Amino acid sequence: MGRLRAAAWACVGFLGTAPLAACDDRAAALSPPPSLRGVASAPCSVLRAESPPEPSAARGAMTLPALIEHVRPVVVTITTLRAPSFPDGRAGPALPFEGRVQRVERAIGSGFVIAEEGLVLTSAHVIGDAFGIEVQLSDERAFEATVVGRDPTLDVALLKLLGAGSLRVASLGSSAPVRPGDGVIVIGSPFGLGPTVTRGIISATSRPMGTGSLDGFLQTDAAINPGNSGGPLFDATGQVIGIATAIHADGRGISFALPIDEVLEILPELRETGRVDRGRIGISFQEVTSQLARVLRLPGRMGALITEVEPEGPGARLGFRPGDVITSVEGRRVEHARELARMLRRAKPGDEVELIYKRDGADRRATMKLDPSASHEPSSSWRALEDRAPRGAEQPFGVLASDALEGARIESIAPRSPAAGRLEVGDVVLDLNGAPVRGGADLTARLGAAAHQDLLLRVRRHGAPRYLAVPAR
Repeated sequence: MGRLRAAAWACVGFLGTAPLAACDDRAAALSPPPSLRGVASAPCSVLRAESPPEPSAARGAMTLPALIEHVRPVVVTITTLRAPSFPDGRAGPALPFEGRVQRVERAIGSGFVIAEEGLVLTSAHVIGDAFGIEVQLSDERAFEATVVGRDPTLDVALLKLLGAGSLRVASLGSSAPVRPGDGVIVIGSPFGLGPTVTRGIISATSRPMGTGSLDGFLQTDAAINPGNSGGPLFDATGQVIGIATAIHADGRGISFALPIDEVLEILPELRETGRVDRGRIGISFQEVTSQLARVLRLPGRMGALITEVEPEGPGARLGFRPGDVITSVEGRRVEHARELARMLRRAKPGDEVELIYKRDGADRRATMKLDPSASHEPSSSWRALEDRAPRGAEQPFGVLASDALEGARIESIAPRSPAAGRLEVGDVVLDLNGAPVRGGADLTARLGAAAHQDLLLRVRRHGAPRYLAVPAR
């Protein structure tokens, strides 16, 4: 999960640092452009009518070069100015002070025009905490841009180009009919090189990436590189079916795009209010694997396994516990965790949701009133574990563990041991078979005593809790 999360940020191409005398100097360099000749489309409020007038059949009959020439004018390059970060991740000051010139980071991303008056969609992480945004069109005209709204949950941002008008607009399609094998093209600005086209196919749909908020990405082998993030994924007819979002840090030809249907659902609210209000259930959950189903004594893979309950949140008030499995929402069976996430993304604060969940093999019911959404940054106690010398010794399970602020930190794993391939060095074991772990020595003793049993561990990995099942050997 950590590699994928890091990969999402890697799609923004950083161009390093450069001196900046004053933020206001950028405005003087951005002169209002003349009107762009060409076809103008309907405004963004008519979501799927915002396309150039060529019919789908005509676009489908185009050669690939003609199709690229047709869609390239809707793709933009986004340059952001950001304050350099301190080693601990905090942003530094954004403006000059005491007569000195503060150095800033310049980063490159991509986006695409969705309304002729200059509305541009991109990824929220492309914008980040930028204090200056410049958007360049395919004809090399540049505009200063402001943020209309952003949705961190889907990693989407909406920009407005100041002084722009009569721009060519992307045709927004649907990601619902997309199938593995469908041809796609990606256009963006990798490494700041300028508009670049790559071609590939859809490798998979509804791909879980373990990023929590959305587990239904389109996977493609079309090359996506730093600088492509926020750019469009086109189908063979030139319609946008996704937004380039992430790459897999350890693989080649493994890239991910946010399905456009997810964006279209929240776009009117994002444009109107600048944000998307969602109800908060106050729990984290994961997919139930076959091994977890066996250890949990479920009839098969089903539902969403609760991994963490937020203190004083809606879930905690109703008594939910890690290890509970949500199997139904509003009478609709939950087969996969991503289905629960999708249902909850559509819920609003104050909505009441009827849930059915399993605990110790028995079905239970609860009606939950959702709270307003809030950030879910891990607490400092989860991020900053104590760095102590390992205590305990390797035992039949094959791990060496040390004390952590909560639970026990895995320091080493013996090859070919039961833990190999399941636990990772740096994992913090929170629970073992439903009981809290009280440090390295406690974990070592309990693993040794349970050497020939199925084990259910709740661990924190890269800041997020998850369950792991280890069958008996």
